[in-house]
Amino acid sequence: MSEQCAAFADGAALVYGTGNELESAAAACKPTLREFNVRLELPLDPEERLGLTGDAKALGEWQLSRSVPLESLDELNWRTTVPLQSCRQLEYRYFVYVEDRSGYKQIRRWETHFKPRSLGPCSELQCSQLDVFGITNDNSDLKPQVHRGWLNHEVILQLKFNGEKMFQVHDIETFDPQHVQLKIVPVEQTAGLQVEYTKQEYGKSQLDQQPTFGVPYTKGDIIIFHITLPLEKMMQQHFRLECYSMSNELLGSASLLSADLTGSEGLLHLPIKSAKDAEETLARLRLPYVVVQPYRYSPLDFKTTYAHYWPRSWPSLDVGHRGNGKSYIADAPAERENTIASFLSAHEHHADMIELDVHLTADGVPVIYHDFGLRTAPPGKQISRPDQLEYVLIKDINYSLLKRLRIFSVIAGKVVEYPSHNAEPRPEHRIFPTLVEVLVQLPKSLGIDVEIKWPQRRQGGGSEAEQTIDKNFFADKVLHQVIQNGCGRPIIFSSFDADMCTMLRFKQNIFPVMFLTQGETKKWQPFLDLRTRNFMAAVNNAQAFELAGTAPHAEDFLGDNAPEMLQKAKDLGQIAVIWGDDCNSKERVEYFTRIGATATCYDRSDLFMPPAKQEAFFKSPALMAEFAAQCRI
Repeated sequence: MSEQCAAFADGAALVYGTGNELESAAAACKPTLREFNVRLELPLDPEERLGLTGDAKALGEWQLSRSVPLESLDELNWRTTVPLQSCRQLEYRYFVYVEDRSGYKQIRRWETHFKPRSLGPCSELQCSQLDVFGITNDNSDLKPQVHRGWLNHEVILQLKFNGEKMFQVHDIETFDPQHVQLKIVPVEQTAGLQVEYTKQEYGKSQLDQQPTFGVPYTKGDIIIFHITLPLEKMMQQHFRLECYSMSNELLGSASLLSADLTGSEGLLHLPIKSAKDAEETLARLRLPYVVVQPYRYSPLDFKTTYAHYWPRSWPSLDVGHRGNGKSYIADAPAERENTIASFLSAHEHHADMIELDVHLTADGVPVIYHDFGLRTAPPGKQISRPDQLEYVLIKDINYSLLKRLRIFSVIAGKVVEYPSHNAEPRPEHRIFPTLVEVLVQLPKSLGIDVEIKWPQRRQGGGSEAEQTIDKNFFADKVLHQVIQNGCGRPIIFSSFDADMCTMLRFKQNIFPVMFLTQGETKKWQPFLDLRTRNFMAAVNNAQAFELAGTAPHAEDFLGDNAPEMLQKAKDLGQIAVIWGDDCNSKERVEYFTRIGATATCYDRSDLFMPPAKQEAFFKSPALMAEFAAQCRI
């Protein structure tokens, strides 16, 4: 290697991907051909291809649309040759994709190591590289680190068998919903369309191809059909739900038109028609669905991902619930919950992260507040009784009006008024801060659990609140602000809504997502979705859709089997952030840490923080440097 190339290898005056890769940064740094050879552990599906991208212009600069295709040598070996600068230090990744009929690529799987592959300079005219897909030098256990991609020009349709009363049967002798096999069949075949399913049980919940005669189903099972199709086909595709007996006889079917799907989610009413007599209705099916659209703002790239980045070497973390804790109660902390002052107070008492709650106002502003609505009254009206108060939902109020509203709480039957946003002279103490304000004003060393508030339907009927905002619109608004203003710090998303978690997972590849659950509790009525009912159901759903893990309720972990339950989640590579009133004491914080919680979320960091703790975990320049690559802007 020449002295000039050696200097570039050491990082001196090195230019990264700012110009044509065939124009060397110095005269002695000449073009060279880089041969990339990749071996797969398993063959790809017939329609799948292998792609390459990296930080050089000739590798597409991490962009899907400019990535480099590889050629198949045989079913396990792939190769491509790319002209690159000889003195160029390279970073790159491989991914599996399919192309739809419009030429758009869908990312089926991609290498998700925290650090990309790297190559040093090459002084030869041609250099060759041999890799194994999913395995790098950082894989100490030699297990592939590969995950599903994020949406770009395609959508996901999920058909959800996740309730207790799905079928209304006309004749149990001819159609028994306790013993049936279900299959989704596309009527029109098109490039880029894929139907998969998850039948959720511990350790076996990953998405998979459907069996020939469908997926066995009985009451209480959780089966979700996961359909990926090109965006342009969303309103044109037809499907057929086929129902087979356990002896593989076709009993009947129902037609499903994608044009019948209105909004991001809904409920289909499908008649199951007999295979022997198309005029005979065997049963009626109430089938919930959700549609996940691609993130509507700037495209994301392959540069790096934090979606599964939670090293096991990290200690159990302390998370400040709503900052320094609930405030609309007796003996509340000095700072009101979900305000910048409360978040800073938790951090001053060594909280590693804070949890906050995000709503969307009527004019699309993400704001921080816990409840779906608030008690208020007209200006000047004297209030002495709770029945004099009005209850309004945040979704129905523009942000400018929200800041003016009077705020009340009822504590032990007594009405208490708090300063409105506009009446509070101290900015950091103002209620309803925007998500942008929080992201900008909090120190980067304070991690944030961004809980997306979405009302749940209850098992006994009714809902926590009305919601008329479109779910994809809601998710995109929050994601956009976090991507634009929240990078460079530990951030994780969470939601009690399983479908919102699915959206957040497949719309982006930067931040981790947790499924937040209340589990088996005596404090609240169960939710309708079976995935919310207990810890293991949440763990299974997290495995199915590759979430980082769960945020389960503390009540699930007060028994003798608590350590074993948490270990089951860890065995699947999942995190578990425990939350709830049962965390609110020094003894309980220590207990949940001891049994293996990834983190404990509790009120009053000023009272219950472990006494020996001297500093928040992320107050480390080295740790902060690890999160700098989140920033795409």
